[in-house]
Amino acid sequence: MRVRTHVNPFTYIERMEKIAYEKIFPDNKFLDFEIGFGRGVFAKNYAKFNPDRNLIAIEIRKPVVKYVKEELKDAGLKNLYLLHGKAEICLEDTLADASLDRVFLFHPDPWLKLRHHKRRVLQHNFLDLIFRKLKAGGRLYLSTDVENLWQNMSKTIKIHGEFMKVEDQEFWQEQYITYWHEYSKRSERPLFYAVFKKQS
Repeated sequence: MRVRTHVNPFTYIERMEKIAYEKIFPDNKFLDFEIGFGRGVFAKNYAKFNPDRNLIAIEIRKPVVKYVKEELKDAGLKNLYLLHGKAEICLEDTLADASLDRVFLFHPDPWLKLRHHKRRVLQHNFLDLIFRKLKAGGRLYLSTDVENLWQNMSKTIKIHGEFMKVEDQEFWQEQYITYWHEYSKRSERPLFYAVFKKQS
């Protein structure tokens, strides 16, 4: 399947209706959220190997969502719910404040040209929203293989001032499986990743 890699986030403005997650996940497990699930590699493996956690995963490219849903329809993963849309709108419209335990943002589009930096996912306003949706002590997991983007994301978090960097080597060594991470390793690209904990 060939799908356009980059999607200008400013072109997506469609709001989302309230979603009854308590009916989708009636078991009241930990609730996590993946921003941009791409080929669904992480979402599938995370849901499979973490039956004690529920995962909402969103992707802005509609053909990708359709493809991954079809691929996973017989996987029997009742703790995984896939959505099409913009993550920022989904968080604002469908999730209560202080409802998430973890947020994942892996290998987001780097938007390398300077004039496109405003399209990068982790902007100050979006980080404020993530902070609001995380529970006290909730965690934000980030990764990329683009040093400039990593510096930009790290600076944004530092300026925000309400996240503390913490260690979670068990996650990175045992649960972090993504298409782009494996691609980066094969291509011998540098890898940057870290976990940040909501401090209040």
